[in-house]
Amino acid sequence: MNSLTNLNKPIISGSLADAYGTTTQQSAPNHSASNLSAPVTDKLASTSASHNNNNSDAELVLSPRAQRAQKIEAMARDFFQTGDFSSEKLPSLIQRLYQDGILSQGQLNRLSDSGFDIPSTHSQSLSAFIDEQRATLTDSADDKTLGTTLDEAAWVMATMDTIQSPIVAQKANRVANDLNTLLATDRVLTDQQNSQYQGLKSLMQLAAMSGEHQQPTGQLNSYLALSKPH
Repeated sequence: MNSLTNLNKPIISGSLADAYGTTTQQSAPNHSASNLSAPVTDKLASTSASHNNNNSDAELVLSPRAQRAQKIEAMARDFFQTGDFSSEKLPSLIQRLYQDGILSQGQLNRLSDSGFDIPSTHSQSLSAFIDEQRATLTDSADDKTLGTTLDEAAWVMATMDTIQSPIVAQKANRVANDLNTLLATDRVLTDQQNSQYQGLKSLMQLAAMSGEHQQPTGQLNSYLALSKPH
C-alpha cells in the first residue's frame, strides 16, 4: 500500500503526481493584450462593458463556497457519473481534489496521520465490488451490519456531487470508521477483498474530509479519528 506519509512537504511542485504516477494538467498559455489586434481588443472591451451590469449580480452571489460546490460537482461528473470508479483511480482523484482546492495540503497531512492508504489497485469498480459482496452476505448479525455499511458506502458514492454537505460527510466518516473496524477484525478476507475494502475506506475518508470544513468547530478534533488497522 502507498500512504500519504511522504506528503508532509507542499505538493504544489507536483510531488503528489510524481508519487502516484499521475500528471498535472498544464494551464493554457497566457496571451497579453499587446498581442491582440486593435479590432479584437476593441471588441473585447466593448463586450466586457456591455455585460458588466448583467454579470455584476451573478459575480456577487458566486461566493467561494459556491465556487467550491461547482468544482465538486464537476469532479463528481468526471469520476463518478458512469459508476465505474475503481481504486486505481484514487491517485488521480486525490490530485484533482488538491488541484481544485477541495482538499488542502494540511488536510492531506491529516489524512496521512489518520492511517490513510492507497491499496493495491484494481480495475473492478467499487460499485461492482459492493454488489458482489452484498450477494454473499448471510442473515448473521455481523453480515447484516456489513450489509448496512456497504449500502451506506454505495449511497455516498452516488452523492459525491454533494460531499460539501455535512450530512454526506458525516455518513462517509461513519462508513470509513466501520470499514476500518472490519479491516482490523479477524474476519477472513482474501487479498483482493482486503484491498478493495481498503480502497472503499480510503474513498470514504476523502469524501468525509472534503466536507469537514462545514462541521462545528467542537467536532473537528474527533472528526476522522481513524486508527490504522493492524
